[in-house]
Amino acid sequence: MPVLNESTRSWLRDHHGIVTAAKLDQQQVSRWARHEHVENGLLVPVYKGVYRVATQRITLESRCAALCAFQPFGFVTGLTAGRLNGLRRMPTPTTAATGEDGTVIQFCTPHGKFRELDGIEMRQSTLIERTDVQRRTDEINLASPWRLAFDLAADLAAEDLESVIEQILDKPLCTFPTLAKTARRLARSARPGSAAFVAALASRLPGGPVESHPELLVAKALQAHGIPIRVQATWLDLPSGRRIRLDISVPEIRWGLEVDVHPDHFLQHGTADRRRDRQCHLIGWQVDRVTAIDLLDMSRLIPELVSLYRARVEELAGARTG
Repeated sequence: MPVLNESTRSWLRDHHGIVTAAKLDQQQVSRWARHEHVENGLLVPVYKGVYRVATQRITLESRCAALCAFQPFGFVTGLTAGRLNGLRRMPTPTTAATGEDGTVIQFCTPHGKFRELDGIEMRQSTLIERTDVQRRTDEINLASPWRLAFDLAADLAAEDLESVIEQILDKPLCTFPTLAKTARRLARSARPGSAAFVAALASRLPGGPVESHPELLVAKALQAHGIPIRVQATWLDLPSGRRIRLDISVPEIRWGLEVDVHPDHFLQHGTADRRRDRQCHLIGWQVDRVTAIDLLDMSRLIPELVSLYRARVEELAGARTG
């Protein structure tokens, strides 16, 4: 029984167990040997001219690699690309029949290249520029971060889209001017997600990119109450020599918030946090903390923070008149 040569085995290791007939030809695997591998169950046909080695477990990545090998002119986008990029707030697509790993792949092709495939949600576009697609070393074609942000506008709720845009900017995977340029190029009244994408860009909070989804929720809620917050924009030089940046702040009244997302943060870093807060007090800043437990009840948390803000305003007003 013929065996795969070392160059083919190396390729399979680096490409999620996926190989094409053309690549096998390049690696001196003859058509006869390829048919033998299929007959013996070593290679499993996925699409025409695309094979998966039988020892490779079917994963989202292996399915994407096979699809990109079959349709190299298209690219993975939407919620699927968001998951592959490690973006937050990514629900599992459920708009088409799922593949063998239980998920749907959202895949975009140029207009006219459409064909139905099991487990694939096919999308078509007449506006695909070279920079809209990034080819990974494993030869999976992914939507570029700016194209992905636009495409996700058709899949995500408004606050989730805003959160993902902040994450893309915070990583940073691209810049805000690039997102704005993408909106000008792609947004059309009839194109799904266009209005949502433009609205998300227009409603960004003042300051730098928001680092976490809970931070965005808190900041947006305070802004809705008319509080002139800024995010990730205020730096403080502490007496200890440390320089810190506040998650949320109102510099005019020297009031800040730290949003501690992870539940273990309070347990592991409480002493250091309290010491840092005391250092802030020494330079005239009041810094309050929002913990993971606080975030479980936003209906109670936000009124408390609004009250703290107003109390701080009154305190400083009283100090000036006194």
